[in-house]
Amino acid sequence: MAADEWIGLVSATRPKYMKGASDMTLRKRLLLAMLKKRGRIGYNASGTELVWQLEFSQPPISQNGDGAVIDFSNHRAYRQVSVDWRGYVGTDTLTQKQNLMNRGEEQLVNLFQSKSNNLRKSIGDTFAGEIYKDGEATGRENSVHGLETFMGAGTCAATDRIAQPSDTYGLGALSTQLGAYGGSWSSALSTKPNATIATDWPDGSGTVEYDFNAPKLVNWSSSNWGTSATTWEANAWRVVSQTITWLTTTGGEDGMPSLGAMSPDLFQGYKNAQEVKTRITVPHKESQDLGFGQTLNQDGVALYPDFDCPVGTGYFINVSQMMIHSLTPELFWMEGPDKDPRSNWSYLWGIGFWGNAEFKPKHFAKIAAYA
Repeated sequence: MAADEWIGLVSATRPKYMKGASDMTLRKRLLLAMLKKRGRIGYNASGTELVWQLEFSQPPISQNGDGAVIDFSNHRAYRQVSVDWRGYVGTDTLTQKQNLMNRGEEQLVNLFQSKSNNLRKSIGDTFAGEIYKDGEATGRENSVHGLETFMGAGTCAATDRIAQPSDTYGLGALSTQLGAYGGSWSSALSTKPNATIATDWPDGSGTVEYDFNAPKLVNWSSSNWGTSATTWEANAWRVVSQTITWLTTTGGEDGMPSLGAMSPDLFQGYKNAQEVKTRITVPHKESQDLGFGQTLNQDGVALYPDFDCPVGTGYFINVSQMMIHSLTPELFWMEGPDKDPRSNWSYLWGIGFWGNAEFKPKHFAKIAAYA
């Protein structure tokens, strides 16, 4: 097909092409595919900021005797979280001369037609990795607020099974520290999950205010997993099982995580541990139905290797407690090919994203060797 005819075709059908670009990107990554399947990607967002509410407190309930005087007070149940809009852009160009040279029998690769495909693949791969990263880190002022934005850790000893949450989230710097906004927690266990926290959390029980914004930072190298070892393969099963239990029991009805994304080295170590025990691996049906075969099932959670997870690290993700918001009608916007007369009628392509991510930190966990 001649170059001018191809340009005209793309221009006439661009909305359909943009949708196809988004769909292909989503299908490549399990997290993005599951977000789409469960309706957790929003389009055509607007406003000066992305704002949502967190229910951090419940009205107090007290005992009551017949005929007693009852006092009424206005209870504050919500705190607001907001983040600014962030963006990415990718571009490519092909000069008119280069396009004329790249044709006929000498053409090994159709450079003109490959430009948009390469941009689509590039932004898909990049964006998938950005979901894990810190949107407040130095040099990332225009990057999305990924999981690491609120995963900062405080004190963790070698015997602690969990690290102390110590971070802030959003433009209002909402603290992730336990008890930062009041509340209380039980303290009955003789060996606490974290000696510095000095409560039973995330075991035991307490009030909503105590941990409403605190992620679970699980120390897989702790010496207290009951295996007499500090290696990942020795502790893997117990760490995964305990992390799922902690998220489920502290998160209420919707607290169970959907996915356990692991760095390839952790995932292989997990498989090695299961080989020693049973030599049986159980697949995760929902992930397989989405076209991802290399997933395992533990307690109903899909465990899988993710290229973008840092070495020695894993993230337990509750898809129902996060959302990707896009300012455009599709996940990624795409423009071109357009001719630019200022550069001697070169062809220009552009692709990008405007939006941000929304998380409720309480429903997420990170596993790492904290000490």
